[in-house]
Amino acid sequence: MSSKALEGIRVLDLTHAHAGPICTMFMGSMGAEVIKIEPPWGEMTRMFPPLVQGVSPYFAFLGRAKKGVTLDLKNSRGKEMFLEMVKKADVVMENFSPGTMDRLGLGWETLKETNPSIIFASVSGFGQTGPWKDRRSFDTIAQATSGYMWLMQDEVDPEGPPIYAADAIADTIPGLTCLAGILAALNHKRNTGQGQRVDVAQMDAMIATMQSFSFWKLAGTTFTKARLSSGMVRVSGLHKARDGYVMFSLPAGRITEWLKERMGVEELTFDVVAEWIGDRPVDEVVEILAETGVPVGKVHNLDEVFENEQAKAREMFVNVDHPTLGEITLPGFPIKFSETPGDNTAPAPLLGQHNAEVFGELLGLTEEEVKSLRREGVI
Repeated sequence: MSSKALEGIRVLDLTHAHAGPICTMFMGSMGAEVIKIEPPWGEMTRMFPPLVQGVSPYFAFLGRAKKGVTLDLKNSRGKEMFLEMVKKADVVMENFSPGTMDRLGLGWETLKETNPSIIFASVSGFGQTGPWKDRRSFDTIAQATSGYMWLMQDEVDPEGPPIYAADAIADTIPGLTCLAGILAALNHKRNTGQGQRVDVAQMDAMIATMQSFSFWKLAGTTFTKARLSSGMVRVSGLHKARDGYVMFSLPAGRITEWLKERMGVEELTFDVVAEWIGDRPVDEVVEILAETGVPVGKVHNLDEVFENEQAKAREMFVNVDHPTLGEITLPGFPIKFSETPGDNTAPAPLLGQHNAEVFGELLGLTEEEVKSLRREGVI
């Protein structure tokens, strides 16, 4: 059996919602031992609707590749247990509001005193410093404050309301940004033995990945939103074919000349291209444009993505044997390693599923002691 890239790394995962859990899910998929620590009543995404046989699809997705334990960090005994676990961990990851860990008596100063080599990673809306640090945030708030939502505004109605992107893009990008930070900190730790604080803000991560700012500042505010994602010929974009929609991006240069030749026209105008595409079925348009070298794709619905030959070839959907739901299909692991393959087919844990295993291994607690802690409400 192949080893995994993060084998031997232990992560104490205090995350909830999306940005934190997607980061730790990726670490678990790469072989880290991720111990998801929840309050005895469970973290918030276990309750996200719609529940299917009492299980949230949201948690079933983000909870994979982790062991699950319960622990009340507001309980003095629970706090002691957590700090003992920190001594045997490499990473502590959380995405509470800034200041929460300090109020629990588990802030950075305490953690690094407990284990000088610990990496303490946090994702929050606006970071651990600055005048906005105490503000709360979710995905859509980060989309709004970073300028991303403004950029999504409909080109057809530039005076209309801003538009937000679906599927928690401003949670996912910060989560993966934090993953990069943790991996860099692990390399620094390997070289020096020293841990460090990793502080990622949703707003920061979104700003850092938006090339639109360079266009805006260098070309001036007269460079409209419609051109911010540019470098593409004006006919590029979304077009309606006979039986669906096609998206293509046409860079200036020889590919444009090839397309003119293929279409038999002297000049490419929006109306010419729209008419040419509208007369044909999607598959024909995609085939012709792809053969001509034009970046193109059909706008797929989710059923079509599930059945897509490219997604299948890349193993981008995997079967997960869930203890309650049975076999379910979820997105696979997107990084393809030649020697240390990733795997996110281990199902999300039931609440407290690994209490006996984890507390026995890390803290030396007996089964009876674990049962006693459960009765006392510590776990």
